[in-house]
Amino acid sequence: MKNKIFYLCLIALFVNSCQQPSSDLDKIITQCYENTYEEQGYDIRSIIDAYEEVLIEEGVLEDGSGNSYLDVWQRMYSDKDFRITSPSFADFDPFYKVHNETKMAIFQCHNKMIASLKEQDPKWQTVFTDVPTPEIGEAPEQDYQKLYKDMTENMSEADLNSYYFKLIMFMHFDGKNTQFRAQVSSPAVSTDEPAVLN
Repeated sequence: MKNKIFYLCLIALFVNSCQQPSSDLDKIITQCYENTYEEQGYDIRSIIDAYEEVLIEEGVLEDGSGNSYLDVWQRMYSDKDFRITSPSFADFDPFYKVHNETKMAIFQCHNKMIASLKEQDPKWQTVFTDVPTPEIGEAPEQDYQKLYKDMTENMSEADLNSYYFKLIMFMHFDGKNTQFRAQVSSPAVSTDEPAVLN
């Protein structure tokens, strides 16, 4: 009997150790995006997974790890000639397909959750900054490099692998896509989006 209990405890410990720790950032996905989109018939996690697969197949991302996303971020802001020519996330993103009331609900929930995170943990004060998005203006490269440093120093592996982090990176990737399309005289994608980690 003692041996049986010992083995059951061992199995429970193994299962718990194999589970990937969750990030506080995914609470934003769960509370603000997932529930709202489900009511409209969209599964945001599946959409993020599908678009990530496109970026891997197109060679933009090496893999689905947070470090792969950070590599693209660094290339975007250190190489002025770097372009992303894959389909844009705007083509996948339900945000551009829902009513304005739904967008506003997401926007308000998103901002409330970010404010809550900033109150709970000082690291989010550092990471959630007001660097201009690429499609709005050309912020100094050092601002983006500083944010890269802040992200690598303050965000855990769970944060960098969260659905929320990937969603925000997609929005930045679209900024680079939008710039590319504007240069070749294609119509720009709308950038009407909630306040994000910039």
